[in-house]
Amino acid sequence: MRSARVATSLLATAAITLGLAGAAAGGNGHGKGHKDPGPPVADPAGVIDLPAGYSYDVLARDCVDQVTSTESGGTFPMPADFDANITVRGKGGTVQLLSAHELTKPVAGDFQGDAGKCKVDEQATTDDGDSDGTASVSRLTLGKDGTTVTKRELITTGLHDLCAGAKTPWGTFLVNEEFPFINDPQSRSGWVWEIDPETGAQKRATGMGRMSHEQEALSRGAWYITDDRGNYQFLYKFVPDKRRDLSKGKLYGLKFDRTTNRGEWLGPLDPTKPEQDMEARVGRKADATNSFQKHEGIVRAKRGNGIVFTESGARLNDLPSPAPDQPGRVWHLTDGKHGVKGEVLAEGDFSKMSHPDNLRYDREGNLLIFEDNGSALDRDPATGGNNEVYVLPKGKTGSENLRKFATIRGGGEGTGPWFSRHGKLLYLSIQDQAQPDGSESRVIAIHVPKGHGKKKH
Repeated sequence: MRSARVATSLLATAAITLGLAGAAAGGNGHGKGHKDPGPPVADPAGVIDLPAGYSYDVLARDCVDQVTSTESGGTFPMPADFDANITVRGKGGTVQLLSAHELTKPVAGDFQGDAGKCKVDEQATTDDGDSDGTASVSRLTLGKDGTTVTKRELITTGLHDLCAGAKTPWGTFLVNEEFPFINDPQSRSGWVWEIDPETGAQKRATGMGRMSHEQEALSRGAWYITDDRGNYQFLYKFVPDKRRDLSKGKLYGLKFDRTTNRGEWLGPLDPTKPEQDMEARVGRKADATNSFQKHEGIVRAKRGNGIVFTESGARLNDLPSPAPDQPGRVWHLTDGKHGVKGEVLAEGDFSKMSHPDNLRYDREGNLLIFEDNGSALDRDPATGGNNEVYVLPKGKTGSENLRKFATIRGGGEGTGPWFSRHGKLLYLSIQDQAQPDGSESRVIAIHVPKGHGKKKH
């Protein structure tokens, strides 16, 4: 079935260069000769303000839509908290959109914030070695247009608090377990899992280590990993022994000097306790001198050897009073034979790009930056009360060059940005945004207007 399309009204455009398009495998792409999108236009549905000419379809909603488990055959309300998205080719020209659901099982003594949300418990009938949590992976089968939903399935269950994700070059879906269970004597949570898009089979990427996984990005044979426990943590790099086997390899941690913006890799580390191993090697815990504060979204850099990632910064309730709230920043790290060097691409500012989280490049090299301000939306008037999406144009640095692309209404957070193969659609999850139909989370497909993209050949 196909939901009604919500189109933005036509207004005059403003001068901002953004190529919103992409290829399936890499998630990015755009043609030249595109028009410049203008400022966001108010969405009458209160979901997302987009430039004039852009529109969107709602593809899936938590609690409202029904989903069928491929493990048990049972039918359930769609789980809440859509997050990471990737696409793979389906049969007969169809598209399959995989989404991770960021849910934590409210066990005693642990996080209770997801209690009462729509979820599906473990559907496997035998112990498959996973976290036995309530996070899951859903799969939408879409028509050739990339928006007509013909089937909604739940292909993997029993995982824990799945955050951002990545697609491997061989077509599998990497999902990340953030904030492992507090009481987990068997260490079953806190891992990266590799999901087969066709069968839903899960394989633990043990080599990537056990930590509070946010996301990973592949650059020149190495996977770079962000560790988000909401405080200062070290960044990691995993070099697999075999390209397609993420269960074994060498894991390293980055000791980064914030005074010189240079760093060195320490290791190999014990993948069962990399955080503790790094603290022992460095001689102290991660802090403001040797690591990054709440690092989250990460992508391969468009220039140089390395990656781009967000240092989201701590919120006021994570800091000792009277320390100020930290708006965060976006980093570019180059990793070569002369070591690691860091460069700040854009500093955060609560009036423009604060608490940056998810990232995605378009083919031209423009960087989309998605905010996650959390409680700062209520506390700091400069945020405007909504999370926004900014663009850092290709070749530019500095917050003065950021351009606003979209505003996500009602305190919602945009997660899991992923571009369609031909660059005509941007898939996006939105969390924590209550709507009149009873849903609080959804996946949308944003249509790039004609002239803003060009088919990849």
